[in-house]
Amino acid sequence: MAESGGGGGAGGGGFGAGPGPERPSRTHWTRFSSPGGCCVPPVCLPLCWVLRCGPGQMALPAGLGRAVGVIETARSHFPTLAVRDLESKVEVPGLLGKVPTASSRMSLQPGRQERSPQVHLLSPQPQHQPPAGPGRSPRPGPAPGRCAHHKQRDLPRTQGCPGRLQRLLQLRPRLESGAACPDERAAEGWALCTGVLVPSGPRLVASAFCRAMFTGGMREASQDIIELKGVSARGLRHIIDFAYSAEVTLDLDCVQDVLGAAVFLQMLPVVELCEEFLKAAMSVETCLNIGHMATTFSLASLKESVDAFTFRHFLQIAEEEDFLHLPLERLVFFLQSNRLQSCAEIDLFRAAVRWLQHDPARRPRASHVLCHIRFPLMRSSDLVDSVQTLDIMVEDVLCRQYLLEAFNYQVLPFRQHEMQSPRTVVRSDVPSLVAFGGTPYTDSDRSVSSKVYQLPEPGARHFRELTEMEVGCSHTCVAVLDNFVYVAGGQHLQYRSGEGAVDACYRYDPHLNRWLRLQAMQESRIQFQLNVLCGMVYATGGRNRAGSLASVERYCPRRNEWGYACSLKRRTWGHAGAAAGGRLYISGGYGISVEDKKALHCYDPVADQWEFKAPMSEPRVLHAMVGAAGRIYALGGRMDHVDRCFDVLAVEYYMPETDQWTSVSPMRAGQSEAGCCLLDRKIYIVGGYNWRLNNVTGIVQVYNTETDEWERDLHFPESFAGIACAPVLLPRAGTRR
Repeated sequence: MAESGGGGGAGGGGFGAGPGPERPSRTHWTRFSSPGGCCVPPVCLPLCWVLRCGPGQMALPAGLGRAVGVIETARSHFPTLAVRDLESKVEVPGLLGKVPTASSRMSLQPGRQERSPQVHLLSPQPQHQPPAGPGRSPRPGPAPGRCAHHKQRDLPRTQGCPGRLQRLLQLRPRLESGAACPDERAAEGWALCTGVLVPSGPRLVASAFCRAMFTGGMREASQDIIELKGVSARGLRHIIDFAYSAEVTLDLDCVQDVLGAAVFLQMLPVVELCEEFLKAAMSVETCLNIGHMATTFSLASLKESVDAFTFRHFLQIAEEEDFLHLPLERLVFFLQSNRLQSCAEIDLFRAAVRWLQHDPARRPRASHVLCHIRFPLMRSSDLVDSVQTLDIMVEDVLCRQYLLEAFNYQVLPFRQHEMQSPRTVVRSDVPSLVAFGGTPYTDSDRSVSSKVYQLPEPGARHFRELTEMEVGCSHTCVAVLDNFVYVAGGQHLQYRSGEGAVDACYRYDPHLNRWLRLQAMQESRIQFQLNVLCGMVYATGGRNRAGSLASVERYCPRRNEWGYACSLKRRTWGHAGAAAGGRLYISGGYGISVEDKKALHCYDPVADQWEFKAPMSEPRVLHAMVGAAGRIYALGGRMDHVDRCFDVLAVEYYMPETDQWTSVSPMRAGQSEAGCCLLDRKIYIVGGYNWRLNNVTGIVQVYNTETDEWERDLHFPESFAGIACAPVLLPRAGTRR
């Protein structure tokens, strides 16, 4: 219930003016209670909370008057103002009952204001008008001696504002006019809180902070003075404006004050509006300051937006003055990330050096910063001309080691697999599908393709050309080890038999976009399998002009040598293969009997032996195999019957633990001699030959291994058979120099 006696200011006093003595230096909440002898029933008397602003941090901006103003409603009996969340229900026993309310929201763009607020203002009807003050005539509107009656400012809202709520809104012009406080308090500067409390029943306030403090049994609810620290007058003014108008005017000069006040008072709608404004205002010049605000106020969504913007524009931001004041941990956060776009390592190095040289005190932390620069991926000329010439790279022991590591990495290409470190990893976290070679497969056109295409990411719809092979090839095989692509065998001129098989082997470096010719295989091969197992590259079976092969070769990257391993139990070509669980599995293909087209061979590298496992359900040749989540899928291919060939649409997977095959959803169209790889838990089957159409195809079918669904069809730029595919981490656009 409202207290009787004192606290409401001088009798009959209105909004005072005048300079008054020096204001106190701290910020307080002060509570006023209704005076005794009021004719209004106590249940209808709200309490008013006002803010006393001290000098310095609470100084008001020019043009707003000496103080924000005061609404002292101890004897005005204005109704409760409630701003609640959308579709929430508030229950005020004995006063309002259940009333749906709405949220306060608006859309802001930098430099202009767009209003689309939804505000629901609730008010019980008071039973009496307060009496007129001494020596004053009664008049409609606010209580005499409290404030003048101004024309109501238009307030966007979802419902009307009946009765005395309208009088509450009429106080808004008084605030804007710079009206001061009662005379005895004018010097201290009084400002209205964001809400008004009802002394009985649930108290509804716009600020969650106030609601928790005054209704949660906290000791502040019974104190006459409550101190607030760190809330500026400018920020509070915007909060007050929002509470009364459901709109807020923001610019880059005031947004930090507004955001600080909104976070402190837990005005979530204002916090959201500030976030939207800052996201829209983000630019190369502002993003670092906005990031500082996001960190200061723990705004995760805003921080994520700042990080994403910085990753896209890091080099431009690095040229700004604010970059030189970036905290060490933030600089390291960006430099160590794979999300940096359009950034060559030499440019990142120059940006890091600029930051280090700005303050000599940072020099001892040079190795902590530069350890995130990927020196081995730089060009040799950059290392010699731009890196090793700097004193910092010579004087710091660890920095010298980084430079030596880079030189060794580039001088010994065949030993690069042994020198893998965080500094040798391509800056990318999204693998791309890369397709090599192929042939149109016609009797009149025996050409093969040298083009290399990429599907940039799993969600992409279109392929684009990446590079070219040193020699055109079809029916080649590829395998990936430490993100280097090994390309071996195939044919340089299209033949229906194995007459065109070659023994050539190359390694593709996706970061430098460079090809390295390796030691040739012991035998030329076509329609064989190439797989990585235990750090070695295995070539199994296939055929050449001498016929089908049972031999198996393995390549040692460190020695750049091919050597023989245990041969297959039967001559096999047109088979498929995949590695899983430290074993190599080979299925189907042409052997010496029909049963060989269903056979599954398993190779143990420790014992150097092959053994048979459970056969497939369907015989197939020229098909594909790929491992995914502990399963080995067999897809596509063809089945021969007398003098005709048929597409195999059935799909099945093998579980090594149980030695069993399980059928899943079939393909929608036949594809044999196609490229195949796993990308983000989805299997892509690219191009190949369709025996129902009796022609090559450019279709790309995508199978989701988690949902057992064929999701969509893409189209390869060419209708080719004999394509080889692999998942590869490619550097983001612009990182090659």
